[in-house]
Amino acid sequence: MRCATNREQHTGMPVAWTFGTLLEDLAGRGEASALIAVAGDTAHTLSYGALAKRARALAGGLATLGVAAGEPVALLAPNGVDWVVARLALGALGVLVLALDELSSEADLRIMLADSGCRRGVTAPSHAAALHSIEPRLDLIVMGETALPGARSWNSLFDAAAPFAALTAPDAPAMLVYTSGTTGPPKSFVLSYANLWANLRSLVAAQLVGPADAVLVPLPLHHVYPFLVGLLTCLCSGACIVFPEAASGPQIMAAIRLAEVSAIVGVPRLYTAIIAALEARLAASRPVARIAFRALLDFSVFLRRRWGIAAGRYLFERQRCKIGPRLRLLVSGGARLEPEVLWPLVGLGFDVRSGYGLAETASIFTGNLPGCERMESEGRPFQGGELRIADPDDQGVGEIELRGPNICTGYRHSPEANAEAFTPDGWFRTGDLGRLDADGFLYIAGRRKETIVLGGGKKVHPEELEKLYGASPYMREIAVLERSGSLVALVVPNLEAVRSGPTIRVDEAIRVALATRAQGLPSYQRLAGFALARAALPRTRLGKYQRFLLPALYERALAGGAAPMRPLGPADEALLAQAAARQIYDLLATRYPGKALNLDAHPQLDLGIDSLEWLSLSLILAERFGLHFVEADIANLASVRDLLRLAVSRAPGADMPQGAVTRRLQAEDAQWLKSGGFGSVLLGLLLYALNRIVMRSAFRLRVEGANELPADGPYILVANHGSDLDPALLAAALDYRKARQLAWGGDATRLFTKRWPRPLLRALHVFPVDERTPARTLALAEAALKRGRILVWFPESWRSPDGALQRFLPGIGWLVENAKVAVVPAYIAGSFEAMPRESRLPRLCPIRVCFGKPLSAATLRGLAGEGVEAHQRVADALQQRLAGLGGQCKP
Repeated sequence: MRCATNREQHTGMPVAWTFGTLLEDLAGRGEASALIAVAGDTAHTLSYGALAKRARALAGGLATLGVAAGEPVALLAPNGVDWVVARLALGALGVLVLALDELSSEADLRIMLADSGCRRGVTAPSHAAALHSIEPRLDLIVMGETALPGARSWNSLFDAAAPFAALTAPDAPAMLVYTSGTTGPPKSFVLSYANLWANLRSLVAAQLVGPADAVLVPLPLHHVYPFLVGLLTCLCSGACIVFPEAASGPQIMAAIRLAEVSAIVGVPRLYTAIIAALEARLAASRPVARIAFRALLDFSVFLRRRWGIAAGRYLFERQRCKIGPRLRLLVSGGARLEPEVLWPLVGLGFDVRSGYGLAETASIFTGNLPGCERMESEGRPFQGGELRIADPDDQGVGEIELRGPNICTGYRHSPEANAEAFTPDGWFRTGDLGRLDADGFLYIAGRRKETIVLGGGKKVHPEELEKLYGASPYMREIAVLERSGSLVALVVPNLEAVRSGPTIRVDEAIRVALATRAQGLPSYQRLAGFALARAALPRTRLGKYQRFLLPALYERALAGGAAPMRPLGPADEALLAQAAARQIYDLLATRYPGKALNLDAHPQLDLGIDSLEWLSLSLILAERFGLHFVEADIANLASVRDLLRLAVSRAPGADMPQGAVTRRLQAEDAQWLKSGGFGSVLLGLLLYALNRIVMRSAFRLRVEGANELPADGPYILVANHGSDLDPALLAAALDYRKARQLAWGGDATRLFTKRWPRPLLRALHVFPVDERTPARTLALAEAALKRGRILVWFPESWRSPDGALQRFLPGIGWLVENAKVAVVPAYIAGSFEAMPRESRLPRLCPIRVCFGKPLSAATLRGLAGEGVEAHQRVADALQQRLAGLGGQCKP
């Protein structure tokens, strides 16, 4: 790595920069395109000359109203041409501009308007009425015609323009900023023109963009980062700025293509979405194409990492063109761009630039500029900036402290905040943690205020753990926080991913995913619990969690509070007026007392209706109301409202739909329980012999309690499930006479999707099981027992993510209650250590299988298990008995 000589002194840029000098520069560019606003299939363009003329005219009109330098004026409008015109005009007059967020609450707007002392506001017609109701004394200037009493249309101001004196003092205040409030209530501070120019001169001198570029700015301009990097840098560099119709995926992609965008000023979440979309397209392609693409991308990344060769711009030109034919530069700020997003973008051939800064530092302080860059770092300080790490630990990580011309002078009206933010020798404490490498490049480690200090002084950076735990596709969002001295997580599940996975139990899918990710972490970084949230977690507009709000949200989610029901509309009232809907709603209220029942409640998340409970509920609905449902219905229900609508659509007394819930054995399933011919028996014998040799020699398998087993079936063999090795180990633990009587339930999604394994499965007496169809699964299991089989059952369903015994699903209780056969507990010790959940190949560890004494159905019913219904109590009692056996069984 080498850093190029700084080029700022050769650019000819003004030493004293203000909005007045900026307007002079813009006017000199004539008909070159300055702004493009995309609406639908149309791109509306404004030239540099027209932009400067319009901004000067508005400034003159505002001057006739008495708007003067230093006066605080609020600006509230969506991104677009009008926002830019208003901001340039206000800046040219030397106004102290308070740019407000369109999504701010009324309470926040009221506080900021009162605290800032604004007497005037410039706003869009869509916000005028709301702003007037919040602060009636505000003199409003509306961008267009207005019928609001007391408000003024700005149309007349362009005609009434008068000469005005543009501000020339570079150290004058330019903008009033309120912090985003990630860790608490917002504070305010002032940035001067000199603060802004300290960063602008480095960015413009780096020549990242120029007159040939169209730069997409999808971020709200009230934030300092998109305002300085996305707007001012582009205007000073002569680039054209593109505003999408909305900051959503389709509109952004449409703007990229329509305006021929060559650069984007975005945040990591935008680039994460681009990679996710690419992965989705890749997943839908043919396996050969998918493997080839990944191999080529890995090769491109390797060349870039090892020798700095940007091969991706040639290897993936076609793929980049699908995103944007001219797109070359991706600028990221607001948060750290993670390596798993950065490197695929670099491998595809994009020029990716990131940096570090805060609003208090005029949005940026360090950056990876051309000729002076290091991937995965946040770059080095811009000209005039100094950086140091305070109180570094043994890894060199400490608080980042800054000093330079782009840093604000302090917070308004808050001596306490200033004393905390600035060191006695004048350095700004950022509150962020980081380290410097030998060449002075900065690496971010987290937020000091967000660092969780646990008992014993252990420190945890939540962002790092959120990245690790959140890698599961079952999690849409995850936030780690501290509760009662331990780490917990607030999770927003990805319900679509769970429904397409091996289980529809959301809580179990999340629990297993979290426990699996925790393997290999030190104990203090493992989660003590989690809660499921229904709504998106609160973030700032730049994508950071508002962590001070998370504890209350966690407690609310832990208490099981459902999403609040929307007010009943005419359609909902008509729905509840129908007999079938009202009867089912009343049944739910009786069956699930204490649950937060409303039409928006999720059947599983809020009422706890899993697949087996759905079986019970479906049978009740059929008996009482003549309503028949298929087992797949629950997977498609997102609310109680959906259930009621489905009930109304199913006419009582009609023929049962195909696949309706019933525990009768279906004809197509009986094939899995038939005894095979001579060839199948011979294949089963060979597989048994080979498996017994491997398990007993490679894993030194020891067996205890086999003499306790009944000589013949039917009975149920219940075992813990820590590994894919478990079925083979159980079979090897039995003699051939018992092994040939075994019947197994195999995961339908893992074992039965292809045809070639089916002869093997028949030879081993394996039948398909699926949590989504509990009635079919239970019917097959009962049929196997009626044929005198020894049924092997793993009541945990999923393999354990950490080796510990998991909660037993109540299906085993149903089997015991209905089949009324004995149950033999079997504990497999050491299989998890031999082959954990995420392993592909086993380790040769000693393994022991311990069989307990047979338990009759009557005995299990008499044990003190927990649960509302009998089958739940039987399952819990059996889990306790197996846990006791596990305490005695060691490998």
